[in-house]
Order: sequence, then C-alpha cells, then structure tokens
Amino acid sequence: MYEVIEISLASVQRLYDYHINNVYGADFSIKGFDRPWLISSHVWQKNERVLDVGAAYSNTPVHIQKTYGCEMWVADDFGLNSNETFWTRDRSPHEHIAAHPEIKYILERLGTSVSSLPEGYFDVIYSLSALEHVPANITPAVWSHMDRLLKIGGELIHAIDMPFPSNYGLQGLLKTIGFEFLYPLLPAGMRNKYYRVTPRVYLRMALAALQLKHQTTANLTVLNMALNPDVLAESYAHGLNRIRKDGQKSFRYHRVASLLVHLKRFA
Repeated sequence: MYEVIEISLASVQRLYDYHINNVYGADFSIKGFDRPWLISSHVWQKNERVLDVGAAYSNTPVHIQKTYGCEMWVADDFGLNSNETFWTRDRSPHEHIAAHPEIKYILERLGTSVSSLPEGYFDVIYSLSALEHVPANITPAVWSHMDRLLKIGGELIHAIDMPFPSNYGLQGLLKTIGFEFLYPLLPAGMRNKYYRVTPRVYLRMALAALQLKHQTTANLTVLNMALNPDVLAESYAHGLNRIRKDGQKSFRYHRVASLLVHLKRFA
C-alpha cells in the first residue's frame, strides 16, 4: 500500500525557485528540473539504500553518495544485453563503472524474471527521464519489480518524460481527449500501444501494477497540460542537442513535459 506524496507536472515557477536557491542540477531543461526536484523531494539520510533506475552515465548517483553518504546502486544494462548501441552513446560503460567504485552498478533491466537486486532492500528507488523508454508490454512488470525491491517506509520518486497532447495540433489534441475519456472501454492492445498518450493514461498502467487506485489529479488533464503556461516544456536548445546526439532525421514540435510521481510505501 502507498501514500501519494505528489503526482503533478513539472512547472516553470518551481524551476525558477530551484535556480534561485541553487539546488543541485538545476538548468533550463527537463532534467534540469528533475534533478533538483528529486533532491528536494526527500530528506536524505546517511547509509540509506538508494537505487537509481536507468542512470546510465548520470552524475546524480555520485552526487547523492558523496553529499549524503547513501549506499548507491544503479540498475542499467547500458544496452549491453540487447546490442542496442544507441544506449552506449559512443562511450564505454565499463570505463564509466570502473571510474565510480563507490556506486554498485547492476548491469540488468528491471521487470525481468531473473534479477540479482535484493527484494525489500531499498529506502529510495528513483528514476529521471528513464521509465518512458520502457516498452508498454513490460511497464507493469517494471513497476511491480520496484514494488518488490522497496522496503516498507521506502519511497518511489520518478520523473517521466511525457509528450504534450498538443504536439500534433488541434486535431491531435481532440483525439487525445477522446482517447483518455474512452480509455476504460478500449481494447487492451490499443491501451498498451498508446500508454504514454497522456499522463493519466500512463498512471493508470503504472499505479495498477502497485495495486493503487488511479489518481484523478486535476493538473494532469489534457487541457491543463496543453494550455497552462506554467507547465514546463523541454527547451528548444536541449531539443536540438537531442536531435544531434541521437541522430534523429526529423523533428515536429515534439514538446516534452515531466510527470512527477512520488509515493511512500506504508505496508
């Protein structure tokens, strides 16, 4: 069972506050919001057992370990188990891991039937711009796996990239509203295929895996996400960097927001 600490969307005002207060990792991008949000969302304690899901080459685990004295783990296979060179980013995972002996790296993905991660062990499990890469067919398994890894009293803190429903204009926006309204009546195959079409749709899948009732949070409505100027969107500079870094050939107003999910387990 879980208590909901926060379910919301990243906001411009909060990002300004993080900058003004010089919170770790703040810059004008989605991850530049996610990092300070993570650090501010939890009272970090020495020797806490913390798992970063999908950290790859991120310095955030190193920062948490050095600043707060936490026992840091990272679960990420860097694409090594699937021969997906995209995830290595033309870098050497083994060199990165060797350079950070203070972090325990587990080269595997969550949601698999066999795992070396200890169950009921972690005080905090978090991810930053990682869970959106998990295929729909195993997303429930990943959330269920995190549930098994988390100890009672532990916290799940996740920032998940979400495309704006207005990315494809008015017609796309109306289709998205209709999809969300009809979601309970749609075939499972269609629901799974479009699991990230809105934050609420994603939450239905994720929270069901935790046996937690779907949260009807007001600020997650399609119209609020599309029209509220305080909803933070990825900067164009970072969008261009992503196109270059990932070798994308086309780009169509692909604005991205961040869905914030913070839960505390009490049973």
